[in-house]
Amino acid sequence: MVDIETIQRSIDNLHEVFDRSDLEVEYRKIRRKIEEARFNPGDVRPLADCVYSLLLAARSRGFSVKAVMDSLEAVSRENLDRRWKRMEDGTYQAV
Repeated sequence: MVDIETIQRSIDNLHEVFDRSDLEVEYRKIRRKIEEARFNPGDVRPLADCVYSLLLAARSRGFSVKAVMDSLEAVSRENLDRRWKRMEDGTYQAV
């Protein structure tokens, strides 16, 4: 089970430590970590780092870890009921 309180404390701590932890900064970090994940398919850590960066970006906009996770749960439920179409670029879009 995920301990949201521990994650929140860690996010709050780094938010205070970092001079800047907004969407732009975290976007750059996520891009680097995605590249790392591409070349390290057996390591989940770079993907966890991406999630962490997203939570830091959300914190910089005033959203708590719980708010993000609640929204993720709602999105997950919505996606269960959607039909998906493969687009020409290889991505999928809900129809």
